[in-house]
Amino acid sequence: MGIVHIDSVKQGMVLSEDVKDISSRLLLSKGQPIQAKHVRIFKIWGVTEVQVETEPEDDARANADTTPVDTTVATQQTDAIFRHVDTDNPLMSELVRIAIGHRSRTPLEPIPKNNGGIYIQDLSEAPIRSEIVTILKSPKTQLPELPTLVSELNEIVNDPHASAEAIAQVVNKSPSLAALLLKIVNSAFYGFSTKIDSISRAVTLIGIKEITTLAIGVSALRLFKDIPSGLVDVASFFKHSFACGLIARMLAAHKNIQPPEQLFVSGLLHDIGRLILLKHFTGRYSELLHVAASSDSALYTLEKAQLGCRHTDVAKYLLETWKLPPSLADTVFYHHRPSSARDVKRAAVVHLADIIAHGLDLGNSGENCVPRYDAGAVKQLDILPSNLELIVRQAVHQLVFLDAMFQEGAMQ
Repeated sequence: MGIVHIDSVKQGMVLSEDVKDISSRLLLSKGQPIQAKHVRIFKIWGVTEVQVETEPEDDARANADTTPVDTTVATQQTDAIFRHVDTDNPLMSELVRIAIGHRSRTPLEPIPKNNGGIYIQDLSEAPIRSEIVTILKSPKTQLPELPTLVSELNEIVNDPHASAEAIAQVVNKSPSLAALLLKIVNSAFYGFSTKIDSISRAVTLIGIKEITTLAIGVSALRLFKDIPSGLVDVASFFKHSFACGLIARMLAAHKNIQPPEQLFVSGLLHDIGRLILLKHFTGRYSELLHVAASSDSALYTLEKAQLGCRHTDVAKYLLETWKLPPSLADTVFYHHRPSSARDVKRAAVVHLADIIAHGLDLGNSGENCVPRYDAGAVKQLDILPSNLELIVRQAVHQLVFLDAMFQEGAMQ
């Protein structure tokens, strides 16, 4: 019996264990011979490895082996970014192990270090700048407005008689948004076996509320595509946002927390407050990013000391201004401290997804370390350490499809 990577599976191999997707749906029973169509289905649903009855001559996992030097560097980097996390926790211990393996196979930039040549402000004496929230709430501050079509979508989605065609007509007013939604729908993120070539068809298959929520989340992020690249790597920021949303959706589906699409959007928008701070307080926040990159402190911690508020406070205000669902705003607001949320499980999903995305270096939103872990909140999700590797493997596999969008400039 042996484990075979999906790219090395040959027709006629016989399964020694059932193959299931992330939601534990059976794809093919053990004892069945694998055919070409099965391999295609496995890939669609994010399966990366299967167990077969005979050990392959060339273990496909050998391709993932690394030299001791690679493993040593990956271990050092992983230990550094998990420095504020209790890695004795079983779930975090398993994530560290997975992260080391992932990082040893992925080219990474060295983690920034303070070598003494950069002046670090004494943050303990830093003044609290509480006026930031006041400025944001001032009528003089022009916060980004959601596109008109999103308001139209909100009206339609609240209509119990709304049709797929009605939703499609609104989305199609923005060809670029329609094209982006179709790319997402046709990616391994959803895993349909046939190509979906129209928004109305996507609505029929996925649902009116789900497509509307997805359109809102994507539209919201695209409002910030013009932030100067010198301040933050926008593509990397978007990648981290999509990775967090993707993992949140998978965790929600795994634990049957409904609706999973709203958890995807909560993950997608979890750091949107940082984009507002970069847009309206460019000098202060870019300085803060520099300090965070050169210190041992997490950016989330420094925000309160330097700005008098955190990006989560800004995000909550923005999402409420946009009149998005209160449950979405609450989940985003509490994603760093989910135990305090009204719905602890939903906030814990985004909290854990954010930690996983940071731990695996899936994009970056300005943090130089994994955020502190709320073990009590995550415990309510009942995620076993043995579940984590499957979730991570499938998330990384599916993110490859979304990565192509960033390369093509799809968020523009």
